[in-house]
Amino acid sequence: MPYNADGGEWPLKAPHPKKLLTRQAGLFAEALEAETDRWFLWLPVLFAAGIVIYFGLPAEPGARMAAAFVLAALGVFVLARRTALGLACGAALLAVSLGFATAKLRTEAVRAPVLQSELRHVTVAGYVEVFEQRTGARDRLTLRVLSIGTLGPAERPARVRITLAGKTTHTRPGEAVAVRATLNAPPAPVAPGEFDFGRQAWFKQLGGIGYATGHVTPLAGVPPPPPGLRLWARIDQVRNAVKASILTALPGETGAIAVALITGDRGGIPQNVTEAMRDAGLAHVLAISGLHMAIMAGSVFWLTRALLAAIPALVLRYPIKKWAAIVALAAATFYLAQSGATVPTIRAYLMMTVVMVAILLDRPPISMRNVALAALVILVWSPESLFDASFQMSFAAVVGLVAAYEALSRRNRAPVPETSAAWRGLRWASALMIGTALTTLIAGAAVAPFAVYHFHRMTHFGLAANMIAAPLISLLIMPMALLSLIAMPFGLEAWPLQVMGYGIELMVGAAKWVASWPGAVTILPSLSGTALALIALGGLWLCLWRTRLRALGLVVAAAGLALAPPGDRPDVLIERDGKMAALRGVDGGLVFPPATAGTYSVEKWLLADGDGTDPDSLPASTPFRCDPLGCIGQARGKTVALIRETGALAEDCRTADIVIAPFKLGKACKAPRVVVDKTALSAKGAHALYIGALSIRTETVAERRGSRPWSQSRPASAADRGVNSGGSQ
Repeated sequence: MPYNADGGEWPLKAPHPKKLLTRQAGLFAEALEAETDRWFLWLPVLFAAGIVIYFGLPAEPGARMAAAFVLAALGVFVLARRTALGLACGAALLAVSLGFATAKLRTEAVRAPVLQSELRHVTVAGYVEVFEQRTGARDRLTLRVLSIGTLGPAERPARVRITLAGKTTHTRPGEAVAVRATLNAPPAPVAPGEFDFGRQAWFKQLGGIGYATGHVTPLAGVPPPPPGLRLWARIDQVRNAVKASILTALPGETGAIAVALITGDRGGIPQNVTEAMRDAGLAHVLAISGLHMAIMAGSVFWLTRALLAAIPALVLRYPIKKWAAIVALAAATFYLAQSGATVPTIRAYLMMTVVMVAILLDRPPISMRNVALAALVILVWSPESLFDASFQMSFAAVVGLVAAYEALSRRNRAPVPETSAAWRGLRWASALMIGTALTTLIAGAAVAPFAVYHFHRMTHFGLAANMIAAPLISLLIMPMALLSLIAMPFGLEAWPLQVMGYGIELMVGAAKWVASWPGAVTILPSLSGTALALIALGGLWLCLWRTRLRALGLVVAAAGLALAPPGDRPDVLIERDGKMAALRGVDGGLVFPPATAGTYSVEKWLLADGDGTDPDSLPASTPFRCDPLGCIGQARGKTVALIRETGALAEDCRTADIVIAPFKLGKACKAPRVVVDKTALSAKGAHALYIGALSIRTETVAERRGSRPWSQSRPASAADRGVNSGGSQ
C-alpha cells in the first residue's frame, strides 16, 4: 500500500476506463498475433459470414452494391496491412465482401424462369434428368424442359419436377418424354421462418412442381440431349445394372440399404427402417457422405499401398504413397459417379480430393487447414450450401473431431513397453472402442444444435447405436461394398454382398432395438437462427484457436444456449391456402379442427412447436366448434372463425375477432380486427398471428422472405389492396 508524506495511506485509484480498454485491446492483439498460423482457418468462416449477410438482406442487392463492397474492402485491406492487427482486420473484411459477392454472382448465374401461376393439364416435354422410384410414396420425374404448353422461352422453367400416379412408368435419364401435368411454382414456407423450399429450388433451376394427369410417353423427333445429360445417361445405365445385381443377391430391405450405400438410391428403403435409423442416431449412415467416401477411398489407398509395398523394387525407387493417393482419388471419382453425385456426396468428394492432394504435395493429409480449404472450395462453388443441414452437420463433426485429436496429439505420451501379442491385441481392441466412443461423443455434440435447428429432434442413445454400428460399417459393410464393386465385372459379387447383407442386418437390428428404448428421441421447439449462429461461432472459436484465447468460445456458445429457449410462439397459424388453421390451446399446445388430416403443414407446425404428436392421429376432440360451414375457436380470449362456405360469412364476420377464409372476401367482411382471405394468402403466404392484450400482430411468410428472386409472387390487384389484413391492429 503506498503512503503519502504524512505517513497516511494513499487511497487506491481505479484505472481509467479508457486506459483499461486500451490495455485489454493490446492484450487481445498480442493473443491474436500469437495465433498467426491459424488465421487462414478463419477465411472460410468470414467468407460464410458474407454469404449470410447476402441471404439475410430483405431485398435483393444490385451487382454494383456487391462490387462496391469488394472494392471498399480491398481499399481498407491495402491501407491497414502495415500492422499485424490491421492486416487481420483488412483481410477479414475482404473475405466477408468476397463471400457476399460470390453469393450474388451465384444467384445471377442460376437465374431461370419460375412459374407465376398454376398451369392445369398442360403438356410438358423434356429430357429426363432424374427418375426416382420410391417405396411407400409416388415416383417422381425431374425433366429438363423443352416445352410447356404455349409458354415462351422467357416464361418457361429450365426444370420441373412431376409426381407420377401408379408404378407403371419406366424411363431413364436422357430419354425425351412428354406428359400431361398440373404445375405450380415451388411452394413457399408453411410458416414464417420455416424451411424455404423455393430458395432451394431456385439454385437447382427448378421452376415448377406438380403432378401428372396423364401417362408418360416417349417423344420422337427431338434433338439429342445435351452432352452432360448423355454422359449421365450412360452412368445411370451402369448404376441400374449395379442396382439389379445387388437386388438379385440381396432382396428386400437389406438389398435396398445396400443399394443406397453403393448407388445412393434410397427410394427402396422402407419408411420404418428410415425412422428407426433416424431415432437411433444413425441417419447419417443412409446418406452417402464423408464417412462412406473416407472408408471407400481410404480402403483403396491402404490396399494399393500394401500391394505396391510387397514389391521391393517399387518401394525403394518410387513414391508408392503418392501412387496410392492417385488410385484412391480415381476410386473416389468412380464412387462419386456411381452414387449419383448428390450434393452431400460432391462435398465429401471435394474434401477427399483435398486430402489426397495433400498427400501428393507431402503435406499432412488430416489437418484443420485442409478442412478449411475444403470448406472454402465448396462455398465458392456453391454458396447456398451453407444453409444445407448436411453441410453444417458434416463440417461441424469434422471440425470438432480434428480439433479434439489435434489436442490429444500434442499430449506427451509415455513409451509403451513391449508385451505379448495377446496383450497388444487387447490394447488395440480397447483403443478401438475408446476411439469409437470418443468420436461418437464429439461428433454427436458438434451436430446436436444443427439437428435441433433443422429437424427439431435430439437423439439420446446415439452413442450406444454407433458403438455397435461403427465397427460394422468400417470393418464389414463398406469394405464388402468395395469388394463387391471390384468383383461385379467378373460376376463374383454374390458372396461379398452376402457378407455385406449380414452386416446390414446386424446394423438395422441394432437401430430398431435402440430406437425402441424409452426416451430415445426428444422433440424440441424451433431454435432461432441467432442462437444457432452464436453456438456455431462459439464452437468454431473453441476449435480453431490453440491458446487461452479459445476459452472465449465457451462464453459465446453459452450466450447462444441462453437464447435457445423459444420466445413468443404464434397463437394462430394459417396455412398458405387458407383451408387449415391451428390455435394455441389453454395448455400451450397447438389444437386443430376435428378430422384434421396429417398434411405437410400440420406435421411441420407440430415439429416446430416441439410436439411429437403423430399428425395422422390427432385427438378427435378439440376446442373447435364446427359445422359444414366452418369452425369457431378461441385463442387468448379472441374468437377465431375458419370459414369453409360463404353461408357462414354474415354471422362470423359480425361476431369473430379473426376471420380466415380460403376464398376472396372483398369488402363483405369489415368488422373483424384481422381478416385473412385468399387474396392476402396469395400475396403474402402463410400467416402467424400473435395476440397481445391490446393488439394482434401479424407475421407473414412474404415479410420474412423479403423481395428476393426466389420469393417473387403475384402482385396484389387494386381490389386486393383494399382487404383488411396484416400488421398490428
